[in-house]
Amino acid sequence: MPITRLTLLTNPDKCNLHCPLCFLNQRGTKFGMGEMPFEIAETAIQKYAATLKEIIPSTMGEPLLYSHFGDLLELCETLKIPLNITTNGTFPGISVSHLLRVSSDIKISCMGFSEETFHEMMPGVSFDSWKLNVLAAVAMRDELRKKNEHSATLSLQVTLHKKNVDEAAAILDFAEQIGIDRIKWNPAVFLGDVAKQFREQYELSMAELLALREKLKSARLYSSGSLFFKNAPSTQKNSIEKKCRRFENELWILPDGSVEHCPNPERRFGNAQNVAALCSDCPMYGP
Repeated sequence: MPITRLTLLTNPDKCNLHCPLCFLNQRGTKFGMGEMPFEIAETAIQKYAATLKEIIPSTMGEPLLYSHFGDLLELCETLKIPLNITTNGTFPGISVSHLLRVSSDIKISCMGFSEETFHEMMPGVSFDSWKLNVLAAVAMRDELRKKNEHSATLSLQVTLHKKNVDEAAAILDFAEQIGIDRIKWNPAVFLGDVAKQFREQYELSMAELLALREKLKSARLYSSGSLFFKNAPSTQKNSIEKKCRRFENELWILPDGSVEHCPNPERRFGNAQNVAALCSDCPMYGP
């Protein structure tokens, strides 16, 4: 099966915010592999370049803080392979217009929709400045489209948890009003060894998630994410294999160059001996 999506864990310990639901915060320690040398990123990209449809730099840390992000951007432009970016919306040291031109999708993380929630969930960035950055990105996207130039789609990536559940409708309304292309609604994922009190503080119940699944559909923009995954895990081998096909065209490259075929964060950041690391209890399939 050809590899069409490559995720590079470029800088797992490098961030400018310290979000409490981050897997590195949940585990209480750094990842331990440091930043990915550019040679490893380049080798992986060149190896799969013929079939790649997009490259995702980092699913942990802020990808735009990768020391070699400029080199990565240049390589992707040369090979005509678009980036798929998830960013916290601070856009440190980068031209958003340039990023829009070379990406397939830019997902801006949204952990809440009030100053109070933002202060807790995305410490270091104000809610007002985040909104201004989103509005500026939308304006740049629209300007490129008016010129018939390529522009990435703009998405909001919302992690759903107890502190923002009452703000979800406002997030949807904001996204519809300003012309966001898509929202990814992902329930918070917890590592197996996280403290019970931590789960109780942030985790939504199954009933709450199922209710949100109905409330957060939109006729004006595309709603996706693991909230809408309906194939809950099963202990049946054939059922597990069928579900894992969602990721069969993807590879995860770690900073040391090792390769993973499984996105389960418990295996990468948690405890591989926990039940959550098993396919039958994988947290990646939604409620």
